[in-house]
Amino acid sequence: MKFLSSESVQVAYTLGAIALIWLLAAVYFLYRAETLATEAERLLSERVILGFAMAAAVIATAAVSFSSVVNQSLAQGFVALALLWLIGASFFLYRSIGALQIARTTRDRYAVQGDLVYIDSSAEKPKLFVSKKHGLSGRPDAVVMDGEHHIPVELKTGRVPRGPLFSHILQVAAYCFLLEEEYGKPPPYGIIRYGETSFEIEYNEDQKKLVLQKLAEMRTAITKGGAHRNHNRPGKCIHCSRRSGCPERLA
Repeated sequence: MKFLSSESVQVAYTLGAIALIWLLAAVYFLYRAETLATEAERLLSERVILGFAMAAAVIATAAVSFSSVVNQSLAQGFVALALLWLIGASFFLYRSIGALQIARTTRDRYAVQGDLVYIDSSAEKPKLFVSKKHGLSGRPDAVVMDGEHHIPVELKTGRVPRGPLFSHILQVAAYCFLLEEEYGKPPPYGIIRYGETSFEIEYNEDQKKLVLQKLAEMRTAITKGGAHRNHNRPGKCIHCSRRSGCPERLA
C-alpha cells in the first residue's frame, strides 16, 4: 500500500487502529487455543491466529511507513525488509502447524503414547537414520520419547498375527540399533503395532548381536550372488516391493 499510495497521516491513523483490533483478536484466539478441550478446535484456532497475525503485521507495517520521515527510500527499504521477514516467518509457522497436524493424526490413528518426535510421512522429508560403520539405514514409522529414550515404533497394516513376526522383530531391533548410534543411548525397547494391538520388543545386547549377524549374512549372500526366495506364499510375492526385479518370483 505504501508503494502505491501517497503519504497521508489520516490513513496512517486508520491503519494503526485496524492493526490494533486485529492484534487484539489474534491474542484472543491464542487464549482460546490454550483453553479448548479438543485438538481439532485448537488446531483451527492456531490457523486463525496465523491469519490474524499476518494481517496485523502487514497493516501495522503500512501504518508506520505512512509516517513522516526524512528519507522515503530508506522507509520503503525497511517496509520491504519487514514484509520479507513476515513471509518467511509465516512460512515456517505454516509448516509447523502442518507438521503438528500430521503428528496428531498419526497419534489418533494408531493410539501412540508418549511425546511424538519423529514421523515417516510423505508430506514431509523425514530424517534417514544411518550407520555408516555398519552400512545400515532406515526410517521407523515413528519415534516417541519415553523419559530420555527414543523409542522406535513400527506400524503394520493388514492381517493381525497372534504374535509379532520374527522379521518384524528384527526390523524394530534394527531401528533400535540406528537410534542408539544416532543419540548415543540404546532404547530399552521398540514397539510393533498391529491394528489396535501393540507389542514391546526388548532391545538388549543379544538383539544387537542378532542385527549384526543378519547384516553379515546379507553381505555374504550378496558376495555369493544374492539371496534366494525362501517362501511359497503367492500373496506375499505379489505385494513384494522387489517383485519386478526378482528372477524367482512366483507366478
